[in-house]
Amino acid sequence: MCRGNEMEMDEDIRLLQRLGAIPSVSGAEQAIGDAVEAEFRNMGLEVERYEIGNGRPVVLGILRGGRPGPALLFDGHTDTHPVEDYLGDPFEPRIEDGRLYGRGAVDMKGGLAAMMRAAGRLKSCREKLAGSLIVAAVPDEELLSQGTAFLAELGVKAQAGIVGEPTGLKIGRAMRGVTHIDLTVTGTPKHTSSWSGDENAIVQMGKILAALDRELPERYERRRQELLGTPLFNVGLIRGGGKPNVVARECTATLLRRDLPGEVPEMVFGELLEIAEKAASGACKVSVAESPIQRRPGGGKRLPMEVEPGSRIVEVLKHSARQVTGAEAEDGMVPFWCDASILTNEAGIPTVVFGPGDIACAHSREEWIDLKQYRDCIEIYERAALGFLG
Repeated sequence: MCRGNEMEMDEDIRLLQRLGAIPSVSGAEQAIGDAVEAEFRNMGLEVERYEIGNGRPVVLGILRGGRPGPALLFDGHTDTHPVEDYLGDPFEPRIEDGRLYGRGAVDMKGGLAAMMRAAGRLKSCREKLAGSLIVAAVPDEELLSQGTAFLAELGVKAQAGIVGEPTGLKIGRAMRGVTHIDLTVTGTPKHTSSWSGDENAIVQMGKILAALDRELPERYERRRQELLGTPLFNVGLIRGGGKPNVVARECTATLLRRDLPGEVPEMVFGELLEIAEKAASGACKVSVAESPIQRRPGGGKRLPMEVEPGSRIVEVLKHSARQVTGAEAEDGMVPFWCDASILTNEAGIPTVVFGPGDIACAHSREEWIDLKQYRDCIEIYERAALGFLG
């Protein structure tokens, strides 16, 4: 391995601090894209830069090996969750008790910085590599994933990928998909003096949601998969009615459903419609459709994904983690959806999720990352690249 000295280890922290000090809430990634490009150039990497919109760069840092061979893709997003109600200055990183605090520290400037530092360290021994290491810094992951979707459309080629979202240095090789669904009940508006609950869309929606809560868990349990478990659903938004003195004509509930491999929209929507129509009054009409909320441009889906347990990238990461931490890295599923699905399903690049930090800390009012885990992750990424491209 191209081991770093103490000066390089200090630079590991300084890079994370520099990135953390740049405001980069989704939609405002220009400054951090510029900074990442400058860092890549200072490391001596080849740089490619693209724009997916005004001030929204996709920046690639490419390390060519000394011999032909495969490509390994590191993918990290530059945007962060909004900062409303954040405790303190979200973009003034502070170090305390072995942690670095600041918006984006764990989601995911820590993972991105670790990937960048691993590539920078490998530059001095690139002759040992057969193939190329590509580090992609992409915008928009927190919203519509347009940055990584652009890579898929661009036709980026690699034999495996790693997305650096926080997993606590566990290997995430599977995830559920995500579908946003609008369930709408349409009744008959009339004066409340002739009120009938059968015609009130809000009353009928209440019956439908109770039926879903009662029936779906049992149905989902019958579809349980060994790695991903069952589908999940959450009712996160309800809107309906107009005035207190008018029987509600319409009510819409927006659901977020986490899907398993093999589940198709026709089955998912049909099941919801079946339960809803059985629960609602025949005086109301019920419809189910994909919600426009967070709909990806071009009709792209947030599909589930799974990488085989014996795949080369999983084995290389396990070996690398064992060398650094002395422990076996667990492999399994991640409870969230991320860009690894796009790379696996749309770009055809088998991609796992592996990064420093705890996802439970993401989007919180005081986000932080453990610096020892961050440093360990840099070395694991470095060893994994050497193992995959060696």
